[in-house]
Amino acid sequence: MADIAFLRFANAFHDRLKDIGYSLRRAEHQWPDTDRAMLSRAINAKTLSAGNYLLLCEMAGLDPYAYLERPPHRRVTLKSIAEQMVTPSATRETEGAR
Repeated sequence: MADIAFLRFANAFHDRLKDIGYSLRRAEHQWPDTDRAMLSRAINAKTLSAGNYLLLCEMAGLDPYAYLERPPHRRVTLKSIAEQMVTPSATRETEGAR
């Protein structure tokens, strides 16, 4: 399952604000769809909703796909299935007793 690398995004977002000369207060003023709490969460690598993440990427001119992390794809084969651990069967104390 893919996830957003919020730490990398936070660093890039912070660098972008510095590049354009925006403080959090100025960014909040220039980007009316944002608020200080949202901007603070972005700078501090906190989880953002998908909508807020995309909004901030758009406002800052960042590519949202640049911070998408995908785990390595693991191909399932008959061999990989055969090599999986299986719980060994065990005899039970009551087995066979009637």
